[in-house]
Amino acid sequence: MIEPFQFILATIIIFGAYFIFGISGFGSSIISVPLLVLMYPLKSVVPMMVIIDICASLYVGGKSSQDANLKELKWLFPFSLVGMILGIILLVEAPSEPLLITLGCFAAINGARVLWLRNSEMRNPINRWWAAPFGFFGGIFTALFATGGAIYASYLGLRINDPKVVRATMVFAIIILTFLRLTLMLVTGLILSWPVIGLALCLMPATFLGIWAGTHIHTKLSNTAMRIAYGSILLFSGTILLIRQLT
Repeated sequence: MIEPFQFILATIIIFGAYFIFGISGFGSSIISVPLLVLMYPLKSVVPMMVIIDICASLYVGGKSSQDANLKELKWLFPFSLVGMILGIILLVEAPSEPLLITLGCFAAINGARVLWLRNSEMRNPINRWWAAPFGFFGGIFTALFATGGAIYASYLGLRINDPKVVRATMVFAIIILTFLRLTLMLVTGLILSWPVIGLALCLMPATFLGIWAGTHIHTKLSNTAMRIAYGSILLFSGTILLIRQLT
């Protein structure tokens, strides 16, 4: 049974997360998961986000397909698949508390990094072989917490200089990664839960409303303003999760 107060909070969180997604093409899970796990179990939140991400990514991907750089993804995904298999094993077998502390640290550190580098511009693209560590660790965090998007966005941002192309490429990356997560979770049975599916469906209106609002605003915001908003939310959500777990 869905608690009304928790559902209202979850709706606000999902709207804000997909507002960011509509602007940048990523960031929905790393913003929402640290806050949602304050109310729901990690093993329910991650498969729920798979369902929501599939619908959101297909919606946005159809509008930005012509700008995506798919060649970059061919280098990332072999390493991502290896990382995702390891991440699913950890999600099924490992206790939740150390995983949640890891998620809180990851969100807070990434938020601080984004704020620190808010005014920086890319100079020379990094070597393509950096796809190996970025892909592997992105796969682990994608399977464990549905939050690998920040790692992939970091790699693509260091390879591609056009923010519009990065956004479109990230949308395609999330589509493919979400279907890989869906397959792995179907195999393990994590996603075969009616409460998880029901909550995801109830949150879908907030998802699409957030995407619609973010898509209409993303052309009006500077990269610096977007980084400040994104980094602040990450730092806040990660810190709150850490305080809850450690106290």
